Amino acid sequence: GAHPDDWYGLAPVSTDTPLRAPGEVVPVSPSDVEKIVRCPLRWVLERHGGGEVGALAAVTGSLVHALVQAEAAGADGAELEGALREAWSRLDAGAPWFGRRELVRVRGMLAAFDGWVRSSRAEGLRLVAVEQPVQLDLGTAGGPRLRLRGRVDRLEVDPAGRPVVVDVKTGKAAVSARVAAEHPQLAVYQLAAALGAFGELLEPGSQPGGARLVYLADQKAGGQAKEPVQPPLADADLEHWRSVVGQCADETSGSTFIARLGPDCERCPVRTSCPLHDAGRPVTRQ
Repeated sequence: GAHPDDWYGLAPVSTDTPLRAPGEVVPVSPSDVEKIVRCPLRWVLERHGGGEVGALAAVTGSLVHALVQAEAAGADGAELEGALREAWSRLDAGAPWFGRRELVRVRGMLAAFDGWVRSSRAEGLRLVAVEQPVQLDLGTAGGPRLRLRGRVDRLEVDPAGRPVVVDVKTGKAAVSARVAAEHPQLAVYQLAAALGAFGELLEPGSQPGGARLVYLADQKAGGQAKEPVQPPLADADLEHWRSVVGQCADETSGSTFIARLGPDCERCPVRTSCPLHDAGRPVTRQ
């Protein structure tokens, strides 16, 4: 152990093999685009087991999405309540008082979703699909061939027949209108729609009609879900996001991953593995 060859930090790199073999199709998820743009290193570490996700928050979010999907499939209020009670009885929420409070919060989210459905129908939106898969192959100039792959919570059409992507959120705080207008995930879904990813469900040549985030836990007065909207993207905006997706494929397919400083660094769950932060730098340096 005293020999320098055994010292931590002095061993050679174990491999420089790229994450994707040359010529391999590179998958890019719309939900990951924002993470990749902000910090490719964080993306690769979290994607391969480095994330810290609160168990109860993750289960609650999955449960709400499942119940929302069941409602879209025709389940009535009594069926949804029964499914919620059964699922909650098997969930370890910790202290009983906390479990009761969380159950009330979940019921509030489901009520907010019901209210959103009613208001959106009055607005003229029509549901086309729930949990709709998205898969679209794209070529990039000078870079790896990529595959956009994801799943849309709800695909709706507006009165003009244009596709509107709706992403249901269970987080506690809605983003601002400015952030929603530039939201990468929504923009990439609009790009997918413009390139024909929903062709079998829509009228030929349908241009995107915008996208929306529906925050069920962050409600306005009266229990109405907050709904930040991304307007329909112009051709120049769509071309920009196509370029961004190509850059994401480049940055997630090689053997090295860039670490970028940003406003989320202090809350990053993998900062202890980041060379830009004291907590992540090796103790021994060459």
